[in-house]
Amino acid sequence: PTTSLPPPPPPPPEEVFSKGCYFLGKVVWGKGFHELLKRVEEHNSSAEGQSFPLKMDVFGSGEDLTEVSAKAREKGLPLDFRGRADHASDQMHDYKVFINPSLSDVVATTTAEALAMGKYVICADHPSNSFFSTFPNCLTYKTPEDFTKCVKQALSTDPTPMSPGDQYRLSWEAATDRFLDAAELGEEQRKGPGTGMAEKASEGLAHALHRGMTGSESMRRA
Repeated sequence: PTTSLPPPPPPPPEEVFSKGCYFLGKVVWGKGFHELLKRVEEHNSSAEGQSFPLKMDVFGSGEDLTEVSAKAREKGLPLDFRGRADHASDQMHDYKVFINPSLSDVVATTTAEALAMGKYVICADHPSNSFFSTFPNCLTYKTPEDFTKCVKQALSTDPTPMSPGDQYRLSWEAATDRFLDAAELGEEQRKGPGTGMAEKASEGLAHALHRGMTGSESMRRA
């Protein structure tokens, strides 16, 4: 009698994120590049950081690109400046960790986009990041030691799948609801309940959405 061969083993699951850490943003010193270079230098020179060395691809253009990239080379930092891109580009999907040390944006749209794409985000414990810090994949730091712990966690684990509730909170609809709630509250405080919401909505909705919390539907080009 013939014996049948066992079925071949199933293929290994495809890796969701095949690349590590990146930053996306306008390359000007005031957009967090002083902090970025300092964090990478501190991490890679620390004893714990050497077991999880930080290499980053940097996407963006700007008036300080030449100076920033020269300073990174001078310090021997493993930053690869890859030119202009945005989160809508296919090449961005493979990255696992978005590092944004900037303290200049009131709410960073790129941070919202990265979270909406299911990535880890590492950012400073700062009022501008308070909304993002409520998401399980947002890792915040106060000290260089905290930063290294965040990098180690992000590189050695997988992000938590986003719940429907968290996906909603990063949507245009949720951003609109938050703005309308804030507009209504402001008018009630000034004029009494139920007044002025329509005029405030038409005046400020675009501004509120532009300032962040808008999810991956809005892709800002660096």
